[in-house]
Amino acid sequence: MAGATAALFAANLYYAQPLLTTIARDLGLPPRFAGSVVSASQMGYGLGLFFLVPLSDIIENRRLVLTCSVLTLIGIIGVACSHSAMTFLFFALMIGIFSSGAQVLIPYLSHIIPEARRGRILGNVMAGILTTIMLARPFALFVAAAWGWRSVYFLSAFATAMLGIALWRTMPPRQPHEHIAYKRTIISMFVLFGSERRVRRRTMYQAILFACFTMFWAAIPILLAERFGFSKPEIGLFALVGAGGVMAAPVAGRIADRGAVWIGTVLSSVVVVAAFLCSGLSLYWAAPIALAVASLIIDGAIQISQMLSRIIVLDVAPAIRGRINALYMTTVYFSGAVGSMLGVSIYFSGGWSAVVMMGMLAGSAVFLAAMAERWSGLAGRTPASGGIDGVAGPETSGR
Repeated sequence: MAGATAALFAANLYYAQPLLTTIARDLGLPPRFAGSVVSASQMGYGLGLFFLVPLSDIIENRRLVLTCSVLTLIGIIGVACSHSAMTFLFFALMIGIFSSGAQVLIPYLSHIIPEARRGRILGNVMAGILTTIMLARPFALFVAAAWGWRSVYFLSAFATAMLGIALWRTMPPRQPHEHIAYKRTIISMFVLFGSERRVRRRTMYQAILFACFTMFWAAIPILLAERFGFSKPEIGLFALVGAGGVMAAPVAGRIADRGAVWIGTVLSSVVVVAAFLCSGLSLYWAAPIALAVASLIIDGAIQISQMLSRIIVLDVAPAIRGRINALYMTTVYFSGAVGSMLGVSIYFSGGWSAVVMMGMLAGSAVFLAAMAERWSGLAGRTPASGGIDGVAGPETSGR
């Protein structure tokens, strides 16, 4: 139930992605600002990750998640009823902020999973979450084509309410052992993050790759409609292909359990570069199938990288896990919000070739950084860190 709720929280961030031009037109937003329809919720998610998720280290987790669920429901209903850009963006920001409750649930699950099986089990949980995220795009397109974009959010509101009730009835409470002030909790995130070198590296890699992911999926529906004349249902079918990439998450969990995180990172970055190149060549071949293959490969590579990063981020002392995860996810999702805005802006100013070039450069940057990590001898592993009162601890290096 916790995994399903986390999945639904995350899916709320992606319904608007394939509908951004439709929503922007309905709300009177100029095309060049259409990316804000998606980036508003993603930036809100980043704010929630930074200001709300650290509370999971000091506040009873069940109460925190249920509060987030109720406030997310209010935001969804607000978006569905919006008739102006400002109202929509306000409630989209609200959805993003309180959907960060998903990132309270992930560390919550890690506390109850044995370390020896953590990679495999979290890989399966993440696969379920990522499947929901990937299916959110085609779901939104099919529903919007039949009943309009607002119906997507009304259905999401119903599902959120039902899962919230189920979670209220089934989720066991978890009271953290920490008893520190909120201000100190926020400040301690930076101290902790500074002491975790491997987490900093993973954050950089994943932030860049996730920006590639959101850039691709913000621009590709526009390309398919303008260049190939795809309708909303056809774009929805295209998005279903990308959903196949989530099958890579359990594989990534097994890679992590075997200590091959560095190799997985290098391969992911190379695959992202190759997939963007393939998507660029598809325009010369006039072959949408090549774009579909590229989307599947990009999604799979990003999910592997995300799973590998998540295993490392959660492999810290339990008392600091919520705060480390919060700062990691804040950085990654702000990067994703920037990627969404850049994807639309770059597409309208330079075309798909400019989007391809940006994606290839970003993937190459991660590859070079990972190679530099190996050359400098930083890719080894040491035991997880701990700290006094969850404020500081010895550094842990990556797997």
